[in-house]
Amino acid sequence: MQAVVLAGGRGTRLRSRTGDLPKSLVDVGGRPLLEHQIGLVKRHGIERILILVSHAAEQIVEFCNQRDNWGIDVRCVNDGAPRGTAGAVLSVLDLLDDDFLTIYGDTMLDIDLDRFKRFHEEHKAAAATVLTHPNDHPQDSDLIETSEDGMVSAFHPYPHDPGCYYPNRVNAALYYIRKQALSPWRAAATPLDFGKDLFPEMLRLGMKITSYNSPEYIKDAGTPERLDKVCADFESGRIARASLSTPQKAVFLDRDGCINVDHGHVDRPELLELIDGAAAAIACFNRAEYRTIVVTNQPVVARGNCSVRDLQTIHNKMETELGRCGAFVDAIYFCPHHPDRGFVGEVEELKIRCGCRKPSTGLVDVAIEAFNVDRSQSWIIGDSSTDAALAKRSGIRSILVETGAGGLDGTYHVMPDYTVSNLSKAAKFILAVHPLLLRSASDLTAHVKPGDVCFVGGLSRSGKSFLASAIAEVLRGRGLETQVLALDRWIRSGADREPTVLGRYNVDQIRRVLSRLAEVRSRETHDLPFYENLSRISHPRSEQITISPETVLVVEGTIALSLSDAVLGGRSHTFFVDVDEELRRTRVMREYLRRGMDRESAASIYSSRQEDETPIVLASRASAKHRVRLQEIEPIEAV
Repeated sequence: MQAVVLAGGRGTRLRSRTGDLPKSLVDVGGRPLLEHQIGLVKRHGIERILILVSHAAEQIVEFCNQRDNWGIDVRCVNDGAPRGTAGAVLSVLDLLDDDFLTIYGDTMLDIDLDRFKRFHEEHKAAAATVLTHPNDHPQDSDLIETSEDGMVSAFHPYPHDPGCYYPNRVNAALYYIRKQALSPWRAAATPLDFGKDLFPEMLRLGMKITSYNSPEYIKDAGTPERLDKVCADFESGRIARASLSTPQKAVFLDRDGCINVDHGHVDRPELLELIDGAAAAIACFNRAEYRTIVVTNQPVVARGNCSVRDLQTIHNKMETELGRCGAFVDAIYFCPHHPDRGFVGEVEELKIRCGCRKPSTGLVDVAIEAFNVDRSQSWIIGDSSTDAALAKRSGIRSILVETGAGGLDGTYHVMPDYTVSNLSKAAKFILAVHPLLLRSASDLTAHVKPGDVCFVGGLSRSGKSFLASAIAEVLRGRGLETQVLALDRWIRSGADREPTVLGRYNVDQIRRVLSRLAEVRSRETHDLPFYENLSRISHPRSEQITISPETVLVVEGTIALSLSDAVLGGRSHTFFVDVDEELRRTRVMREYLRRGMDRESAASIYSSRQEDETPIVLASRASAKHRVRLQEIEPIEAV
């Protein structure tokens, strides 16, 4: 395949940086921009390059000669007077391959061109494939709209109709084009531009154009400010890291209750309302180079409440609102199905059991393939037990946010790895707190060996579960098989418990389980109970774990240190998490208010726990080999 580089621009806006040089020879990281482009296409096996030159053409020709054309077939053609992007290509139509790649000469890019090419080849009926990407300012960008089948349905140049919502798909000015499709415009008047003139005309004539949406790096370097940004991104390695040929880190986000307020079934744009701080959190992920991918169940489609097109409008509003706050999501994957029948107006063909409805992993699996996602560097964030179950099935770390359902839905009996109050705190945790937490856990567990047991104790809401999850992450990173046992699983149902802290747990059963798990002789599967906070009901045999003699157990709970004698010998490591009492009180109060209690009832429970729980738990602190204070890396602000 052939690449065509449009390098004929005068570069007037860059004159202060380039002097008499054409803008395609502007320096980026010690090499001219044109050389970066040629190096990219050559790495992807494209060895026929046509460079269309005009202004200072002789300098570009001389530069290519000095590089001996990089050992490939590089040809410079002077297309004369300015003709526009499409006009320049049409002027050399007879020199083009049947399919060719078009690159604008003032763009810095690092795209996995093999992926792009495969996508173009899969859509044989398309006259062209346009690379699109989201950005943090769609309100002043030229946007592309697609139909349900992924084909481009409209080009929306800036300025936009303020009464419409558009998807955040920006024309990135990188195209695969089929030569045959250009024939009708061979003699067209110029100047003629691809995005503003030729592609919209193709659509009007019924020709098909497909959109390849990618988060990879491609930016215009045509002004001093943009050039400075490109140079900084190159020096930092950001450009290379963005290529989908490199494994990506991602944050998979639930929608309702996580990004936007959960108003029940959001079936029209008017009901889409961003949660305070959600856009700023997503912008933080964007800056930190996380792929932000929405994965959401939308049974409103199967129920007949709205069409796929209506849902797209809802998502367009979400992307518009995010863009106004300088944030974007890289992709939105949704499941339109619903297995239950009996709704008026339901869509019969969508009433099925599918592999994409969460907690099934279909949406995540597709996204991982499309974005080359590294599961070990990624997160799933949501407000429900469905999202926690999805994370566990996907092998990805989970964060539960307390907005929306807040994990109190009781649909699945699964515990998340971490819990924070909202998406804003989730971003702070992932980007600032989590690295420090892992560092602390790594130091604390330096001597842990296969088959050992770690006990993490402390008062309620002290941060025990955070430390336990971090310990498990660190140990797994060292190649140790690790399982976390949260003792809250063994809290008795409300009607069966005694008033003391030990009486709230089924202590005898915990001791039996710990003794049995600590002495396994072969790989075994064991059932675990689950305590549902909202209903105060204990469910036996809700989840299974597999244990081997080499498995490290991380036992976490208020009474963990009181039970550490269940493991004999020197195989146990004990940790007590200290916490400022006023901070802990704030957390306890928030938790009970979240469960629907009034402030007086919550305060009463806190006071009673101070009498029957605190003395016993603090007494167990003396048996801890390590005392840990996590307040310095506090992930949840007091409210």
